[in-house]
Amino acid sequence: MSQNPTNPISLSGTDTKNQPHIVRPSQRSSPATSNAAPAPEKSGPDQSLVNQTRKQIRSLAAEVDQLAKSDCTEEEFFEGFLTRSTSALASLGGAVWMLDDQQQLRLRYQINLKQTGLADRPDAQTQHHRLLQRVLAKGESTLVAPQSGAVDSDDGANPTDFLLVLAPLSIDQNPVGLIEIFQRSGTGPNTQQGYLRFLNQMGETGSRYLANHRIRSFATQQEMWHQLEQFIRSIHQGLNSKQTVYTLANESRRLIGCDRVSVAIGTGRNCRVQSVSGLDSIERRADQVKQLNMLAAAVIKAGQPLWYNDQHAPLPPQLESKLQRYVDQSHTKMLAVIPLMETSGNPAIDQPSKKKKRDRPIGALIVEQLSDSRITPTTQQRVDVVVQHGQTALANANRYSSIFLMPLWQFLGKITSIFNVEQRWKTAVATLAIVGTGLFLTMFPYTFGLNANGRLVPESQFEVFAQTDGTMEEVFVSDTGDTIVQKQQVLGRMKNSDIELAISSIRGQIAEAESRIGANAQRRASGKLEMNEKTELETLIESDKQKIISLQRELGIRQEEQELLNILSPSAGRVVNWNVKQNLTNRPVTRGQNLMTVVPPESVWELELQMPERRLAHLFRAVNDQEEKLKVTFGLVSNPGTEYTGTLISVDRKLDVYNDDGNAALVRVAFENDDIDEDLLRTETRVTAKVHCGERSIGYVVFHELIETVQSKWMLWF
Repeated sequence: MSQNPTNPISLSGTDTKNQPHIVRPSQRSSPATSNAAPAPEKSGPDQSLVNQTRKQIRSLAAEVDQLAKSDCTEEEFFEGFLTRSTSALASLGGAVWMLDDQQQLRLRYQINLKQTGLADRPDAQTQHHRLLQRVLAKGESTLVAPQSGAVDSDDGANPTDFLLVLAPLSIDQNPVGLIEIFQRSGTGPNTQQGYLRFLNQMGETGSRYLANHRIRSFATQQEMWHQLEQFIRSIHQGLNSKQTVYTLANESRRLIGCDRVSVAIGTGRNCRVQSVSGLDSIERRADQVKQLNMLAAAVIKAGQPLWYNDQHAPLPPQLESKLQRYVDQSHTKMLAVIPLMETSGNPAIDQPSKKKKRDRPIGALIVEQLSDSRITPTTQQRVDVVVQHGQTALANANRYSSIFLMPLWQFLGKITSIFNVEQRWKTAVATLAIVGTGLFLTMFPYTFGLNANGRLVPESQFEVFAQTDGTMEEVFVSDTGDTIVQKQQVLGRMKNSDIELAISSIRGQIAEAESRIGANAQRRASGKLEMNEKTELETLIESDKQKIISLQRELGIRQEEQELLNILSPSAGRVVNWNVKQNLTNRPVTRGQNLMTVVPPESVWELELQMPERRLAHLFRAVNDQEEKLKVTFGLVSNPGTEYTGTLISVDRKLDVYNDDGNAALVRVAFENDDIDEDLLRTETRVTAKVHCGERSIGYVVFHELIETVQSKWMLWF
């Protein structure tokens, strides 16, 4: 927008709401003003320029209105507000004045205030301030002519050479500030009226912003007070030291609004981070935790809070080195480490003459920002609140926990409280219920059983192993797991190229040796040789014969190895493996690998239970006490809801680890195979069983494992 001070913009077409008050120039001894005639207004301006100017002014006003509706700070609003207002009025500059807590006007924002000359004249500042106070008290928009007003008047004066355009800012019709525009003089009354009406409209917009900002501030303060109340209630809720540390780390993070809060307890080498917000446990061996421990210990020793960001002041070397090592690992942008002190007394009730002990450090509060390095006053205030309440709560929890035999006193307190007059009938009812339950659990017998998991196994079964290395070329067993085979029946055939190559090589060597024997025998029978030549030929023939014998032995061994490539059934029966052909065909096989399982048709099925080590004493005691074999009831996982009965045969004397429950002994159980459908008698079918070991009281049956756990854990402590 163009600004022409010699031809100010006419605003006579703006809203005439709230007719303003105009202060006329007074008779003041100033040759620059008293004898000067007002400059005549130019008549007949260019209508297109006027329309364009009005459009620009409306656009600036709309921008200010949008800014007032936004959630910006007062500084951001006043900057945008005053910049657009001075631009729309083509003025030299302006200022925004606001009342402080002492109801005194304070400058909040200004543009070109130095060019008015007020800064160089203290007496002029006093006159100007009185003028602003008077206009603020009246609460009306006002025009004040340059160099106007009495010098010694309490109403103030305009000591500048500029036309002052003033508009109040109010909240609920109570003035809270002023907008001041420094406009060049020499314009006509209509133009000045336009200035005043426009600034009055801007003042209403600014007042709406201040009202909305106050409402938002109240909402923010209410939320802050709610968070503070919740924090105080949580931090002082209990006297358990660990719970207090955990609550302090997590609740203070919400109140401060930071990324992470940690709490370190102790001093010197004993200083350790005990809790980190958002974490249930801490990896104390991590380098980052170790570096934070050393940094917290150094800050506690120094006795002064440490505030770090990208603009922090130089620190002592013992702090700087530890700080940089931790920041390099944690990548934090803002860090605050504040010592927590255990105060020696309450300053509100302590006598002034009483000599107080020095406060003792008990730990440190560590506040971190990982993305923002700013340290705002709000953050510092909230950290101070957290430190004050946090160190008090920790000190109280430590004093409470340090009381000698505190768990015993708590228990005795609970015991004595139940005998109060109000609690006697409740205590009587509870006592009768406990006694009745105890009698029921101890006097009535119930079957005592030992639970165990296991599987179905045949009494006899044969595992088929690979006798040598090779590749499974053919499998003569179906994939359905029900192939009936005979003893020594070929179940599969393997291939080993090394064995075949060795046999072929040996046979070639035998043929070569036989060929040499025949040739040497013909030469010897020719009769044309000397005696020594005949002797040499006979030696060669004999050597080849011995070599052939050795090669034939080696060939036999290799042929035996080739025979081992045929997989034979060790017994007649059923191959119970599933997908044998699919799993083995064209697969490499190593010597000793389990290939199949053959179960004889006449094999008897049994249970193989895994009895945990902790239950063996009950089992052996029951075996020795009862003359008959122990009864076992079990159920198949493949047929739930049906219970079968068997008898215990034997207990393995060797313990081994079969599952995650620890050591266990194998227990054999016999049962009538006809009681179970033949289709359910399958190898490795899982079962759940109970070995009946006589009768015991209901209480012992229900709680015997708890009793044994207590005995095993704590019996040897005394």
